[in-house]
Amino acid sequence: MEDFNLRNYLYNNPLLEAEKEKEEKEDKKDVKSKGKKKDVKEDKLREYIRGKITSILQEAEEEEEDVNVDVEDEENVDVDIEKDVDIEDTEDITIDDEESEVETDIDVKMPGDLDPSVEMIQGLLTKAQQEAEKLGDPKLLDQIGNTITFFTRKHVVKGGLTENKK
Repeated sequence: MEDFNLRNYLYNNPLLEAEKEKEEKEDKKDVKSKGKKKDVKEDKLREYIRGKITSILQEAEEEEEDVNVDVEDEENVDVDIEKDVDIEDTEDITIDDEESEVETDIDVKMPGDLDPSVEMIQGLLTKAQQEAEKLGDPKLLDQIGNTITFFTRKHVVKGGLTENKK
């Protein structure tokens, strides 16, 4: 497909020319039959606006012709150059490598015959929910509650259903 040139299309638009002819015929009929100045003023205003638009487009086209400059870059630049840089570190940074362990006693008794790891995780989630209540963080409480619901549906109920099918 050829390159579409909007300016040429607007200048040589057959639809606009047909509309112009139609409007001119209607304007002549209106002026002759009614003799109103309003229709003549609208026609003059339309012609004025069209003239302004075409002059703006012509100016833009002339500026575009002046601006179009072909530039050829023949300079090759190697971007993958690696350089060794020596950096002297003068600051001393201390890092805490100490670990603290927290033991929690969780007694979990769930109905049915479940995997001990599932029971332990369920108990830890319940304990986390209790601690969130103590902190008073409602958003954390909601998140842990959602996690408990997901875990229960995914592992506890699913585990019970598969055991019943066996």
